[in-house]
Amino acid sequence: MQLTAIICGFFGTGAKAELYSLSLFHLDGDQVRRYGSLVSTSQTPPARQLEQAGLTREQLEQAPELEQVWGEVRRYFTHSLVICTANEAAVLSGALERRGMYPPVMFTLSIRELAKAAGQTLGEMDQPEQLADAFRLLRRQYRDWETCIGMIKPSLPVRKKRAYTFFDCETADSTGQICSIGLLHQDSDGKMTEYYSLVNPERPMQKENITIHGITDEIAAQAPIFPEVWKEIRHWFEGSVLVAHSASAADLFFLKSTLASYRLELGEVEYICTCRASQKLLPRLENHRLNTLCAYYNIPLDHHNALSDARGCYRLFVELGKLRDMDTFISRYDLSPSRSQRPVRRKSGRGLPSEYYSHPDSVDFSAPFAVTGDFRNGSREEAEDKIRALGGVVRSSVTKSVKYLVVGSLGSDRWVRGYGNKVGKARELGVPILSESDFWKAVRAAEKNDGKA
Repeated sequence: MQLTAIICGFFGTGAKAELYSLSLFHLDGDQVRRYGSLVSTSQTPPARQLEQAGLTREQLEQAPELEQVWGEVRRYFTHSLVICTANEAAVLSGALERRGMYPPVMFTLSIRELAKAAGQTLGEMDQPEQLADAFRLLRRQYRDWETCIGMIKPSLPVRKKRAYTFFDCETADSTGQICSIGLLHQDSDGKMTEYYSLVNPERPMQKENITIHGITDEIAAQAPIFPEVWKEIRHWFEGSVLVAHSASAADLFFLKSTLASYRLELGEVEYICTCRASQKLLPRLENHRLNTLCAYYNIPLDHHNALSDARGCYRLFVELGKLRDMDTFISRYDLSPSRSQRPVRRKSGRGLPSEYYSHPDSVDFSAPFAVTGDFRNGSREEAEDKIRALGGVVRSSVTKSVKYLVVGSLGSDRWVRGYGNKVGKARELGVPILSESDFWKAVRAAEKNDGKA
């Protein structure tokens, strides 16, 4: 019999309790496994609760997400008897469901309930090994111990059947004009359709782009122009969830730019970015580029071939879906050429004084960033997506772990003292503040070095 004893730490009680730590002891025959980790919470708890748990805010901010922790320990809960002090297993299952993950059916046993049935009294236990030892002792003393076993069955809602279009684009130049597109369409019944086409961008290829994908002017000259291709593929983009790697920072932007150049329009769409999802679910990887993730999962990939990249995105989507319901990552993007995907306030926003800014020679995009203010070029969301696409992490607040604060040149009309809380905290901690122009310049340099146009 496999046995998994767990000790969990929670802020609050009941169905909405926040898990902040998980320790377990797993026994399978003679094999023993131990695991312990803090867990990042969705909201920072009050200082009083932090003090009672013996934690600091920084420790929680730097702790792994629940998705990562569950990915590492899920196998210990499958086909095991889960031993806990009281109802921790049920609270854990609820926490997983709220984050869109799939907890298994768990057979559990409360050590307190078993001790009560056996007429024994137990002291305080703060290590999972103590639970396992207590279980072995009580099982010998109480023959009917199996009557104390309960079952926790997740109450997941019925999933809506969706259609998905996994796609990738290669481009001719820095404006994002598409020169090839590949896609896999999965309809609501699961049927798969593949499509690939070269596209004549009706403009010269830039040398840097040819180096990436190998499509020359001579090759593209014989291909159909985008409006002809769009007639064939538009129905796969309408009513489907679009899935791409670095979606809003790359492929959706390329599609929007190309649609606009031919005065075509699709409107607002739902999309999932597998880059953003992988950063959330696999934060400890060196980077979250498509080729890195495909190598991690042993997915075949001919990188920068649009159809191969679309296939890789689909396979990655399936693998990440084993860790979390991918529909929880759905966002919206406006492909209309007339307006940005996120409205920008331009009435009273002001930028910062020039002396506030740092001007570093280079920017490390693998570091944690924070972003504030409204952007003159693009949107704040596009800036955050660029950071993620280049391997960085975007924090919601400025802490000691943040290495750069990026400030939009329009500032914010919510700033009442000339700057906001993030700017004030960055100046207090000595965090370098990057101007919008320096940020985009660093992005272009990083993309050139990365070989991703």
